[in-house]
Amino acid sequence: PAGSSSFQHACLRRTPAGASGGLRGPGGQHAPAMQNVTALGPKSPWTANLLSALGIMHFTNEEMKDTFDMMAVQGKLDKARVFELLKMAYGFEPMPEEMGLFVTSFSLEEDGELAWPELEAGFDEIRELLRGVAKNATEHTSTQDWKDDLTKHRRLAKDPMDKFKAPMTDSQTIGWHEEEVFNERFPKSTCPETRYADEMIKCRLEPF
Repeated sequence: PAGSSSFQHACLRRTPAGASGGLRGPGGQHAPAMQNVTALGPKSPWTANLLSALGIMHFTNEEMKDTFDMMAVQGKLDKARVFELLKMAYGFEPMPEEMGLFVTSFSLEEDGELAWPELEAGFDEIRELLRGVAKNATEHTSTQDWKDDLTKHRRLAKDPMDKFKAPMTDSQTIGWHEEEVFNERFPKSTCPETRYADEMIKCRLEPF
């Protein structure tokens, strides 16, 4: 109704310093937090851009099982429908990099069916693999170690492409993707008259 927004703002009050929570409404209850604020990008671009930041890391086996039960026929799912399973469970299409992991883990290039125990074991295996990839992004756990490596000009053990999906700084954009180099040649072209004059000069004759 008209004026409800201003009424809500008038009722909200800030919590005293040291108290838990942020805004409170009438009666002291917590005001609902703002959801889906994505205009400013992810909260941490470093973690959101990690190679390990894939859909399977954000969904539990129980959530995947609910979707599997809806799609399975007699407790089994055709391998050709794994992409459909992930899309329905996530609510968005899985990234090509993630599908590559599933193709390798479940041999999706071959025909066949998958039971839930096979899928569950594969999900756990992929998560464990991605946790190992995530550790690549943190190469120093000590400030002193970082300073020592900086002083001795030691290279990092992993390159940026082994940690992130895309460049994180402007300098990393140079050489991130190996570009195919085209050397376009511009041969010298002359008209018949010029070639005739050149030949006369070679013969030590005056062309004009």
